[in-house]
Amino acid sequence: MNGAHWLVETLQRRGVEIVFGLCGNGLKPFLDACVDLQMRVIDVRNEQSAAYMADTWGRMTKRIGVAAVSAGPGHTNALTGLANAFWDGGPMLLISGCSGTQTRGMGHFQELDQVSMAAPVCKYARFVDRVEVLEHEFTNAIGASLSGRPGPVHLTIPVDALAAQMPDSAVHRLRASPSTVGEVNPQAPGDPDLIRDAVKQLADAKSPAIVVGNGAFYANAGSALAEFAGLTHIPIFSNMWSRGCIETALDAYVGVTSGEVNGAYASLAESDVVLVLGARVDFRLGYGRPPVFSESARFIRVDADPSELSRTIEPEIGIVGDPRSVLGQMIEAGKRYIWNHQAWLANARQRREALLAKWEPRGREEVCPLTSLRICREIQPFLNGNVTFLLDGGNIGRWAHLILWNRHPEYWSTCGASGVVGWGVPGAIAAKLARPDKPVLLLSGDGSAGFTITEIETALRFNTPYTAVV
Repeated sequence: MNGAHWLVETLQRRGVEIVFGLCGNGLKPFLDACVDLQMRVIDVRNEQSAAYMADTWGRMTKRIGVAAVSAGPGHTNALTGLANAFWDGGPMLLISGCSGTQTRGMGHFQELDQVSMAAPVCKYARFVDRVEVLEHEFTNAIGASLSGRPGPVHLTIPVDALAAQMPDSAVHRLRASPSTVGEVNPQAPGDPDLIRDAVKQLADAKSPAIVVGNGAFYANAGSALAEFAGLTHIPIFSNMWSRGCIETALDAYVGVTSGEVNGAYASLAESDVVLVLGARVDFRLGYGRPPVFSESARFIRVDADPSELSRTIEPEIGIVGDPRSVLGQMIEAGKRYIWNHQAWLANARQRREALLAKWEPRGREEVCPLTSLRICREIQPFLNGNVTFLLDGGNIGRWAHLILWNRHPEYWSTCGASGVVGWGVPGAIAAKLARPDKPVLLLSGDGSAGFTITEIETALRFNTPYTAVV
């Protein structure tokens, strides 16, 4: 068994079903192994699209998405998708080919320091210089991608390492180990004393708020969040462009974290206690500082990754734990309190409605082309079912977040915090592969669609139909 066959079989045993890629320098042994072992390969028209697909697959399924590209330009084309997974904490593996090691440093074909280029946007990035270390580097990479706050990882593997024979010991360990599906599913309850302190602060607060982010999505916290909302009546925001867990419309849900599209966002400036559940305190939350929040605002942060708790701001209470488990603990602790936040919630809802009312009469005229407002209103009725909905980057996203505000389910996906344009056309292919029995609807601006329009041919070739509104 050569290194390529070991790698593909190991991916299969880890639950990987699909590799997104484009053939080229350094990849032949890997692609041959995919054929031999019947690993499905979705080959694309541009490596950027392969990386977007792997990113989308990982962020939708909570399993690692795999992209395989050639050396040099193939690798550089894929970097944007890799960075997209980094910004949003999506599990992804980029495998890049490379010419043989014997001529490395002599200017061989497409020679680049690919690892150094990828490392700033990776949790783990290595050059696998010989087949003997492939097992070690692969295991480390997958572990890094799926643990804590998930994220992308990268391996550059030269063609001679892929073609070389794998050590017998590594083959034996592979065949002896059971198959496991690698999935982001953190399960870690929080410290009970901190939970009690946090619940008391929320119950005693005059104007508390909750912000949920990607961590709540990966923890499958939707049901627990809905129960906590019904108990406490605290306004809930979801981080704009994040993965969501608001499966159905909740009275307490008031929209995304953007003052441009959500009038309720202004309420954060009056919040005295803010519970942040698996969300990054970044530009979407004004970095936790005035004017978005007051100087006296106290933060309670919950995250499965300890390194996230003090990022940007130091919380009053920092709880290491997954949002679903922690919310379950908070629900039990909260049953001993009387919650009186209905008036505060009504205030936040009124602010949201005021902004919606401002835009209500606009964008209704019969013109060509249709306005973005009109398009978002027209597609809204079709999203009430279990439709996989994708929102591309660019200006269209602002209008969609304004109009389609009342829920944020996990089967909706956006380009992410990067706001990258061109993600949607290939991303919809990966979304259809992830949820093949559900219809897929992509909303994209004309600029975004133009970046990767050639992937319509890929969708036809692999029979992944979807509807795109441009």
